[in-house]
Amino acid sequence: MHTVFLSLSILFSWLWSSQPGLNLYNLQLTGVLTLVYFASKFFSRSSDQKTFNFTSTLILTTICLLLIFSTGGISSPLFFLLNLLFFALALLFEPIQAVIASSLIVSIFLLQNYSQLDTFKIINLISLILMTPVAVIFSRNYLEILQTKGRIKILEEALEETEVDSLLWISKTKPSIASVLNSTTDLVMYFNSKGRNLLLPTPILDKLKAIQQDMIALYTSTSSLEKTIEAEADKVKL
Repeated sequence: MHTVFLSLSILFSWLWSSQPGLNLYNLQLTGVLTLVYFASKFFSRSSDQKTFNFTSTLILTTICLLLIFSTGGISSPLFFLLNLLFFALALLFEPIQAVIASSLIVSIFLLQNYSQLDTFKIINLISLILMTPVAVIFSRNYLEILQTKGRIKILEEALEETEVDSLLWISKTKPSIASVLNSTTDLVMYFNSKGRNLLLPTPILDKLKAIQQDMIALYTSTSSLEKTIEAEADKVKL
């Protein structure tokens, strides 16, 4: 559908400019379209952005072509605007639509000047044809960069969420580990101070000491993990 409206916009600009009676009002039509563009931009702030981009691009395309057709066509000093137009079409729409617009405009220029082609006009046509694939390649690379940035942003958000969950788990678990470690240490110290008066079997006392060492190792590793997560998070933010 976009391609149809874009083609109609190009044909309308050409047909309007090619009619002597209508060509006299090119400046007035350009002014009206400019007012429509700014009015639509003002009143569509809260509406669908895609629809506004499509409408505004059609208006700008028509204005650009009216200016070029009314100032000499293929020999117009504003011919360079077509290169910018193709870049805009390739970025805002599908790249294929920039190709279709370029083909249609080149065909119109050839139809108008096929019997009066000179070196300057041929150079303009060739530059227009060569600029089309450049615009397409540029738009594809730009979209790929945007997609890559989007994936990186999603990954950063996932990492940040994981970091928050991990730090939250550590903040809840670390006090419990410290409490169990303190209790185990108190028991080991108590049994060591009482010696054989409690008649506690040696294997049980050794087991308590082993649990104490495991809790010390777990508490230390938890602190190290917390510091590592914070350090990696700082690297990602940088």
